[in-house]
Amino acid sequence: MNTTVLPALGALAMCLASAQAGPLVLHPQGRPLPTEQQGPFVTTGDGGILCIDARQAWRSTDEGATWTSTPLFADETKFEVSSERALVRTRSGVVVAAWMNLKERQSPPWDQWGGSEEIFRQFILPTYVCRSLDDGKTWETPIRINQPWCGCIHSLIETRSGRLVLVGQEIVYPGWRHATVMFVSDDQGLTWRRSNVMDIGQGSHDHAGSIEGTVIERGDGSLYLLLRTETGFLYESTSRDGGLTWENLGPSKIRSVTCCAQMARLADGRVALLWNHPPRHKPESGTSREELSLAFSSDDGRTWSNPVVVAARHDDPTGRESRIRNVSYPYFYERRPGELWITTMQGNLRMRIAVDDLGKGEIPVAKPPVAVAPADGGIWMFGDSTTALRPGSVEQVYSVRVQEALLGMGSSLNVYNAGVGGNTTTAALARFDRDVLRHRPRVVVMQFGINDAAVDVWKTPPVTQPRVDAATYESNLRELVAKAREAKAKVILMTTNPVTWTSRLKELYGKPPYDPGKAEGFDVPVLAGYNDIIRRVAKELGTGLVDVRAAWEAHAAKPDASFNDLLLDGMHPNDRGHALVAELLTPAIREQVR
Repeated sequence: MNTTVLPALGALAMCLASAQAGPLVLHPQGRPLPTEQQGPFVTTGDGGILCIDARQAWRSTDEGATWTSTPLFADETKFEVSSERALVRTRSGVVVAAWMNLKERQSPPWDQWGGSEEIFRQFILPTYVCRSLDDGKTWETPIRINQPWCGCIHSLIETRSGRLVLVGQEIVYPGWRHATVMFVSDDQGLTWRRSNVMDIGQGSHDHAGSIEGTVIERGDGSLYLLLRTETGFLYESTSRDGGLTWENLGPSKIRSVTCCAQMARLADGRVALLWNHPPRHKPESGTSREELSLAFSSDDGRTWSNPVVVAARHDDPTGRESRIRNVSYPYFYERRPGELWITTMQGNLRMRIAVDDLGKGEIPVAKPPVAVAPADGGIWMFGDSTTALRPGSVEQVYSVRVQEALLGMGSSLNVYNAGVGGNTTTAALARFDRDVLRHRPRVVVMQFGINDAAVDVWKTPPVTQPRVDAATYESNLRELVAKAREAKAKVILMTTNPVTWTSRLKELYGKPPYDPGKAEGFDVPVLAGYNDIIRRVAKELGTGLVDVRAAWEAHAAKPDASFNDLLLDGMHPNDRGHALVAELLTPAIREQVR
């Protein structure tokens, strides 16, 4: 689609499959924990360690080497704890856990985000708390404290007065973004009151807004809150009435990518902050979670020490590693004064480090991956934004998945991605020699059509014809195949994935020839004919064919399945969609290279 209005642009990737992430690296003084358990942790009355997972409470009395479990719920069919959760043990010995109940999660298809109030009320992911009076051996019946959709729970503290303060969040309507709401309890978690809503008024997608907050109590009794935003900075707010009223909401001076932070009060009185500061080698990044940093404040969060990177997962220059490039959603636990346990929900970090050792060495600053010149005889994925790499939204596009599958079969063939967002077949012809053919490919996989078929009715005046008419599209496709064969390359053509209506697409394209009242009202008027051309050209020219559209239709025909299971935004495949394409494409490539 037109890249000025839809997220179709993607950089040309002239490297092996993609720049994947290398191994997890700890600070030189960091050591792995003896457990895979994820925080939050609390210290029990007998000095042991307690944490929870989806259905169990886990206790260790030997520093995490071994664990015993007890059930959280009498009826596990009704409750399931989310991966994002909070845990506190009060000074009177009551353990309180807060979490979202995945058993009650409800939502319409995510492409309906931004719709009517009726749709808004269908987004439900309730917030619960449950209590234990015996350090996790038994648990009381969970208490629901909020019904709307909550995306993250991970901060719960007890103030000096004994009040519990829990950071929550929910979707705001009509803004269609997340905002923060607090809950307080003065009876050790039995009953809760709700604060005002903290909404920064920015953004309208499913991770926009002011979210995933973390809170501490200051020396003067006020509360200090830090919030994730998309602005490049954590936002801050303060409360002087114990968390019921929040004021002075605005940007802090703490630079941050869009991810949550975690604050905690240390035994020495300082406040520690654990978060994804922009990585040192990408200081302007607002999204890269490659480095997890730790800083300290001696004045209750008004100023902070320089961040120290405690763990990182940087790009792997070889491109052969496939782990997610992420070390984020941290949990912080001071096991004993000065000894920190750090775990993450994303990236599987499990480490410990002494505060006094943080200055003894550092993780080296990452160097940009060395561009690897494409080798002759490779497999080239040639397409538009449905082919191109999508860092930050798709972990592994189909080129990466095919590369991994071939490596797993013992193949030495290299896979290269030459997808460019917004491309039509006309644009593809103009760059085919430069971007693909000069590398003497063995196989070229081509997937174009969504952009060619688009009728840009949103323009002024409205356009009435496709960007590339059907006859020219077919001519371009035949010329691409002919040029590939002249270069001695085998060709596989792929039909496009379906496109489904989202609120944004309806806003732009909800006019004739499109029919927003029909589920396939974007595809049938024009795009379906272009897919027929692909099938006919493949048959007449004897190329390989991977019918992505037909495979997705077969998926959508299954009970409780739909196209949206495989789509990121109504148009581009998500990870499941790319996995299905790779599953179809891998045997087709093997057939061509026999």
